[in-house]
Amino acid sequence: MYWSTPLRNVSVRSLHVSVICTILLFSVVAIFSSPPQVHAAGETVNVWLTTGDLSTHLAPQANLTFGNGGGGGNVITVNENQTYQQMDGFGASFTDSSAWLVYNKMSGSQRSTLMNSLFSSTSGIGLDFLRQPIGASDLTPPAPTVGEYSYDDMPAGQTDPSLTHFSINHDTAYIIPVLKQALQINPSIKIMGTPWSPPGWMKSSGSMEGGTLNSSAYSAYANYFAKYVQAYQAQGLPIYAITPQNEPLYVPNGYPGMSFPAADETNFIKNNLGPTFAQDGITTKILGYDHNWDQPGYPDTILGDSTASSYTAGTAWHCYGGTVDAQTTVHNSFPNKDTWETECSGGTWENSNGFPNTMSLLIGVVRNWGKSVVRWGMVLDPNGQPNLGTGAACSTCRGVVSVDQNSGNVTYNGDYYGLGQASKFVAPGAYHIDSSAGNNGIQDVAFKNPDGSKVLVAYNSASSSQSFNVQWGGENFAYTLPAGAAATFKWSGTQAGGGSGAPIGKTIWLNATNGNYVSARIDQSNNPLNASATQVQAWEEFDVIDAGNGLIALKSHANGDYVSTRIDQSNNPLDASATQVQAWEEFTWLPQSDGTIALQAQANGDYVSARTDQNNTPLEAMVTQIQGWEKFTWGQV
Repeated sequence: MYWSTPLRNVSVRSLHVSVICTILLFSVVAIFSSPPQVHAAGETVNVWLTTGDLSTHLAPQANLTFGNGGGGGNVITVNENQTYQQMDGFGASFTDSSAWLVYNKMSGSQRSTLMNSLFSSTSGIGLDFLRQPIGASDLTPPAPTVGEYSYDDMPAGQTDPSLTHFSINHDTAYIIPVLKQALQINPSIKIMGTPWSPPGWMKSSGSMEGGTLNSSAYSAYANYFAKYVQAYQAQGLPIYAITPQNEPLYVPNGYPGMSFPAADETNFIKNNLGPTFAQDGITTKILGYDHNWDQPGYPDTILGDSTASSYTAGTAWHCYGGTVDAQTTVHNSFPNKDTWETECSGGTWENSNGFPNTMSLLIGVVRNWGKSVVRWGMVLDPNGQPNLGTGAACSTCRGVVSVDQNSGNVTYNGDYYGLGQASKFVAPGAYHIDSSAGNNGIQDVAFKNPDGSKVLVAYNSASSSQSFNVQWGGENFAYTLPAGAAATFKWSGTQAGGGSGAPIGKTIWLNATNGNYVSARIDQSNNPLNASATQVQAWEEFDVIDAGNGLIALKSHANGDYVSTRIDQSNNPLDASATQVQAWEEFTWLPQSDGTIALQAQANGDYVSARTDQNNTPLEAMVTQIQGWEKFTWGQV
């Protein structure tokens, strides 16, 4: 070894000591000067509370602070690294009755206060989704004040297939002014439109009540929607989405309605409405169905038709029949289509102030892929008026707020505060993020806003106070929620630890590029995994297990064993035969920009593939880059 002149007389031993000391010095400095690798606890959590009796409503509470470590007992785990649907908003319908009340029965100052309370996120609850009837609904003032109407009414026996008489003049009196005021307060509002009936001359009944759409009127009805969208746009009111028919499986007695079976709506969308919108350059979304959770076969029919599906953004749902998990059932069948809940009325039948039902609706809808949570009438008087007052027209409905027709005074109902627990804090474009369901009556749902802030809404449906811990990465806080109360927690910062981005604790399916499901085989337990199953049964269901260090394992429901890339060599096919989780059973869950995920094997660093040569060869982990066969769509069972 050659030493430069100044060092020739320095012993090698002395030099070694000097170098070692220097290294130690820099190491000590680095330890104390570099950023800590463990995320520091201490983020502030803001809290707002509404009690079941509404004596406390959206009231700020004492701030909380995250602490390091985990909590025991009833734990709600929030994982911001796992995102689901992006939210469109929360709201109700400014029906003809609602707009008529606000515009005609309130003073200018009263109306201004109410509108800010509804639509401002600072002085109110920031509602940002409106589902507007296209023409009359049952929540329309009775004749002779208003009565049933469409945008192209004709004398009995006359038709207008060219829509020469189309006009939204009725709406310009008070509906459009109210909508413009709302949009001025909150420019983020999304408006969707839904008809209770086409003009009577288009129908077999010759009336806005009952009947079906005449086959000769399909083209005119598609143009009717186009003219509606264009007329509202000309008023400065863009229409975000429409549905072809409100409650197509229910023909009401005494107010506008129409039977529109699934096959007929499918044909209308694919042959008339979709092509008309495309031809006219209209980008308004088309949502199918718009009825109850108890008939998921209806949206299946629309989305199962490739042409109709190409024009359809997803499904609109109501709450009056079935259970909310129907939304997930349809989502799992069509994971690339979205979900909206568009009507769920409050009323005297609830035997409450509306708060419990609104909270359960909000949490259940969002946890089942809903992009919107929508009550029914925005404003009614305390007696459920005005409405058409005929037949089945709802006389027991409750508005989100009640307005006294004599004084203009406002009562803010439980529906208002229930929506506000989310709408005031969840910004448009926020993502629903993963949170574990609480126990002992605690229900919850979590969001991540575009600015990175997190929002957790928790509701105690139990009859006694309940305590729980909120776990976020490696941090937690504790809270006790009174019986019947809801709290919203909001905080900033970045999650550290405890989050792989995968749906930990959930049972999922995986779907490959060929449209088939990943299966652990239905004939015997240890055959290789492949993508050949056309439906989800036990062998296509996998529990997502937290393997630590940001990794996951997949446990087959059918045999209880773990998916493995094999412990003997790297390129053997995947199977479900391992009884414990080691390196070959650990995977990195990698969300892709198109909503799919990829799985990277921890043992060899390669990606799980359904093969690029043919459909049904076994899955293996030997591909070094992510392409089509290494991407999987997924959904919860």
